[in-house]
Amino acid sequence: MTEVLSALDRRIVGALQLDGRAPWSVVAKALDEPLRTVARRGRDLVDSGAARVVALPNLGPTCVIEITCLPARIDSLARELAQHPGVVFALVLANPSRLLVEVHEQSFDLATMTLEVIPGFAGVAEVSAAPVLRYWKTNADWRPGLLTAAEAGRLEAAARPEESTAAPEPLDGADRAIVDALVTDGRTAVAELAAAAGVTEPTARRRLADLRERGAFAIRTLVDPAALGYGVEAWLRIDCSPQHADRVGEALAAQPESRYVAQVLGEYALVAQLSARDLPHVRELLSRGWIREVRGLRSSLVTRAHKRSGYLTRAI
Repeated sequence: MTEVLSALDRRIVGALQLDGRAPWSVVAKALDEPLRTVARRGRDLVDSGAARVVALPNLGPTCVIEITCLPARIDSLARELAQHPGVVFALVLANPSRLLVEVHEQSFDLATMTLEVIPGFAGVAEVSAAPVLRYWKTNADWRPGLLTAAEAGRLEAAARPEESTAAPEPLDGADRAIVDALVTDGRTAVAELAAAAGVTEPTARRRLADLRERGAFAIRTLVDPAALGYGVEAWLRIDCSPQHADRVGEALAAQPESRYVAQVLGEYALVAQLSARDLPHVRELLSRGWIREVRGLRSSLVTRAHKRSGYLTRAI
């Protein structure tokens, strides 16, 4: 069972969710806490893996694939698929028991993946793929209310363009080296980025800002939701008319508990992932104003996450 982080550690995570590259001095000032304490606790969080600051590159079009298979095979299949670098997340669902993965289509031929590769695994009965048309929210934008408004206001979150589902722009050698370094560690210092890219520090700083502005990557702070007190995760499939999709998506993305909200081309217009403290909290989330223009809703609990934002979890 995941242990809930201390109040200060949760606030540090909240600061990193706003700006994963913020120096500890900036985080300490925003939280009005001693620098030595914040730096020590922050480094402990990052070094232990309790919180990971990473970059997820924009690899272009994505697709959400739902897989029905024998319950005894779901966990092992999830582990196998999670190993592939093109898989963004791999979630095991309950009621009904299914596996959900998001993949970068650049890394997979969708027809081959859905008609040959996945059906070739033992126990797979059905594969359903829904290309993502638009993101309203991803884990890079998850802000579960860990900071007060004053604390958040003292942090300057870097402006981030909407995550694109279009083909990405090609990166030259230096830009690729910077992004690759950030994929390993999103807090890599500018001096190290410059060395990796073979450019000067001012050039590396300029390229870094340009890459972020272009949406070539997104900095994400990965943390087990249970460590923040959110012990229940739910996956929603939402049916609404096309004319209401924008309003429903925007309203749902505005909820602090929503981690992922996307419009897809499939049986349902939208899909979403929510984190909640407990089941009564889930019930409260499903009765908020965003539900008014929803025609139908199908929901499942997430029982295990094998991969989040392109990184393997420590699920056991």
